Amino acid sequence: MASVLIAAVVSAAWCLLAIWLGRRLGYVDRPGRSDLTAHIKPAVPLGGVGIYLAIHLSALWRGHVDVPLLVASSVVLVLGLFDDRLDLSPMVRLIVEVAAAVSLVAMAGYPAGGPLFGVLAVFVIVMAINAVNLYDGLDGLAGLSTLIAALGLAWLFAGRGLGSLPPLELAAALGGFLLLNWHPAKVFLGDSGSYLVGLALAHGMLGSGDSTGEVIVAMGLFGVFAIDLVASVARRLLSGARLFEGDRSHLYDQMRDRGLSVPAVALISGSAQAILVGAVVAVDRFVTPWAGVVVLMALMVAVMAGLARAGFLNVKTR
Repeated sequence: MASVLIAAVVSAAWCLLAIWLGRRLGYVDRPGRSDLTAHIKPAVPLGGVGIYLAIHLSALWRGHVDVPLLVASSVVLVLGLFDDRLDLSPMVRLIVEVAAAVSLVAMAGYPAGGPLFGVLAVFVIVMAINAVNLYDGLDGLAGLSTLIAALGLAWLFAGRGLGSLPPLELAAALGGFLLLNWHPAKVFLGDSGSYLVGLALAHGMLGSGDSTGEVIVAMGLFGVFAIDLVASVARRLLSGARLFEGDRSHLYDQMRDRGLSVPAVALISGSAQAILVGAVVAVDRFVTPWAGVVVLMALMVAVMAGLARAGFLNVKTR
C-alpha cells in the first residue's frame, strides 16, 4: 500500500509546486477567459500533470510499468496541455483522442478481446475522455466524482479477483489533487487532466473482465459522467442545438442556476456517484453480466426520465 501513499503525496506536492510554476509561466486560467467558464478566482490548470506523475511513479515504485497506459496517457496529456493554451479545434482533438485510444487498445490486449470489442473499446475511451472533460466545470466537481469512480473500480477489481492497486493509486492521486481543487480552487485538472483521468478510468474498466458483458457492467462506474453526457446530447437533439457547441446547461450548471453553492453541487454529485457506484458493484455481485447490463440500462432510463420530469433537459444557452 506504500504506492497508494506515494500517489497521494506526489499529486499534492505537484499541485503545490504548480501554483507557483503556473503563475511564473503565465499558465493561469482566469475568470471570464471564455463564456463557458464558471470559476471566480484564477487557478492553474496543471493538476493533470500531477496525477500523471502520481499514477506512473507509484506503479514504478511497486515494480510495474503499464506501458500501454503510459504511452496513451502521455499523448492525451500533451494534447490537453496544448488545448488549454491554444483552444484546439474539435476535429484536431478528436483525431488525437482516437489515435491515443487505438494505440491503447492495440497494446493493452484486453481479456475480452476480439475485433468488435476493439471497436467498442476505442469508442468507450474517446467517450470517457470527453465525458470527464465536459463534467469538469466547477471546483471539486469532477475531482470528487472521479475519485469515487476509481474507488468503485478498485472495489470491482477486488470482487473479481483482480489486483486493486492501480485504481487505488488513481484514487489517491485524485485525493491529493482534490485538496487544492476544492472551492475556491487553486488548481484545476485542465483539459490535460480530464483527458488523462477519463482515459485511465476507461482503461481500468476495459481490462476488468473476460467478457463483453462484464466490461459493460464496469462501464456503469462512469455514473454521473455518463448521465451528464447523455443528458447533454438528448437536450441538444431535442432542441435542435448544435451537438458539438458548448453551452452552460449541463446538470451542474442547472443546479447552480437553482441556487445551490459550488460545494453543494460537488457534494450532491459525489453522493449521486457513490449511489450509482454502489448499484454497479451490487449488480456485479448478485446477477449475471448480461442481466446486470439490462438492470443498469433500466436504471439509466429511469434516471433520464426523472431528469426530464425535473426540467433538466431544457436548453438554456447563454
